[in-house]
Amino acid sequence: MTLSELQEMATLKGFTHHFNAHGNHVTCDGKDMNYPAEDLTIIDSRSVDQGTDPGDDATLYMIEARDGTRGTLIVPSSFYTDHDKAELVDHLQRQKR
Repeated sequence: MTLSELQEMATLKGFTHHFNAHGNHVTCDGKDMNYPAEDLTIIDSRSVDQGTDPGDDATLYMIEARDGTRGTLIVPSSFYTDHDKAELVDHLQRQKR
């Protein structure tokens, strides 16, 4: 699957917003909300490996906020990954344990 196909699948499952990590909080498109990581849960994640350029690989996280807002966070699978996104995903994965 391509990243755009994964995004379409996530939208069909109700993950219609896009989350973005900013330091110690997460913002959501279309909402005037800042979510602390403790208010978020990873519901599912899917990775894309195009097999050619490692810079094209990414993971799409389907996330639900405590208030029911559902959205996605895309994290590139390379050493160019945004530090805030990487820390958020690490925190959310530790919460699941």
